Formats: sequence, structure tokens, C-alpha cells
Amino acid sequence: WDDHAEEYEKWAKRIDIPRITIIGGEPTLNPDLEKWCANLRRLWPNAVIMVQTNGTYFKPEKYKRLWDDYAVGFGLSLHDPSTAEALKEQWKSLAGSFEAFVFHQSTIIKQEDYWTVHRSNPRRAFDACDMKHDHTMFNGKLYKCPAMSSLPEFMTQFDLRLDQRQMNMLLGYQPLTADCSDEQLLDFVATKDNHIPQCEFCPEHIKWHTALGELKENLPKPVFDEPVKEEDLERVRYPTHWLTPSSK
Repeated sequence: WDDHAEEYEKWAKRIDIPRITIIGGEPTLNPDLEKWCANLRRLWPNAVIMVQTNGTYFKPEKYKRLWDDYAVGFGLSLHDPSTAEALKEQWKSLAGSFEAFVFHQSTIIKQEDYWTVHRSNPRRAFDACDMKHDHTMFNGKLYKCPAMSSLPEFMTQFDLRLDQRQMNMLLGYQPLTADCSDEQLLDFVATKDNHIPQCEFCPEHIKWHTALGELKENLPKPVFDEPVKEEDLERVRYPTHWLTPSSK
């Protein structure tokens, strides 16, 4: 948190965020997780704040304290259907209700000894994207999507192979800084529902199903992209679709 705290302080004075999700990697492995929760709650007091976890690093008392102290809840990402039921049972000891998703696709594609990305039609990939409205802050900067923030970091750690055109597209993307002009910020807002050329890095055909089993294709996640109405802010502070202690 301390690395980019100043930038987030500036952002809080410029933009209101109704929903904040802390993602990773696996956020529960970050030793600064509580500091993130405390400061995000301080800067955006009315936001629904949640941590998206794969649920395997299970520390019930620690997690419950984050809810009690900062009203930060947890969403469960289930990447392996064979372990979904066992994880749900574990989390029931912490929470009364939640919604979980199993994901089957990724921006990156594993080859035999290296990684690469898709070569999709950008428009079709954007239409299918289940995170098209999940704009990302990383290292204090505002990105269109998680892929644009994470691919350069992924490249420093793994053998990610792009051709020269793809590399130019990746390096040519410019996120917004907290000191950006009003015109730049307004343009970001005005075009947030438009695809960008780099959408070709992601798959055109998205498949996911709820932990209860129903398969969907090329549909966005149905809960987290719903607009939050001003009169509903108090209600959604303790929503039913993310993990909430039963005492609440």
C-alpha cells in the first residue's frame, strides 16, 4: 500500500467508486491486505468493498475481522469444479451466503514451454468480456481492464511471447495517472464502454458457470456489473451475493 498511497489519496478526491474488488494473484497472501482494506474503506467510505479469493488460504477469524473492522467481504473464485463443493462447505463456517463462479478462460494461453495471448476480433472479445466494466487500478494508475495492467508484469516473470505488432500494442497503451488532466479523465469515462485494439488479446468465447452448475456462454457476470443506485448504497453495503457473516 505504502508504495502508491499518495496516488490513491489523489484519486479519492477525483472519482467516486461504488464497488471495489481487491484482486491478485491471490490477495490473501499479501501481508498488506489489512492495510489495503483499511485505507480503501477510509478513502471510499460508501463503496461495497470485497476481496476476490480462490478460497484456499483459509483463515476464518482473520477474514471475519476484516468484515467487522472495515466492512470488507469476500467473493469466491472457483477455478476447479472438482473442489468447488468442498470449498463452499469451508466458507460456510465463515459466511451465511455467497455467489461463486468457475472460470474456464484466460487472456494468456499456455503452450508447451511458453505463454502467448489470443488473436481475437477486438469487438467480439469486448462483447464477450466478463470484466468489461471492471476498470483496474494498479501501481496507482487507472487502466481500462485487468489484462492491460497485468500483462507487462506477467512478461517480467514468465516467457510471454508476442509478435512485434502485439508488443507495440501492449507497450503503446497508456494508463491514466492521478495527475491526469480533467479532459483525459472525462475521455476515459466517455469511452469506458468502448472496446480498444488490445481487446484482441482476450478470448471471444467466454464460458463460465455458477458453482451450482448452470453453464453460460459469452455472457458477462450477472451480479457485479449491475449499477448501484444512490438510494441502495446502504442496502448494498451488506449485499447477499458476496460473503457475509451470518451475524450480519
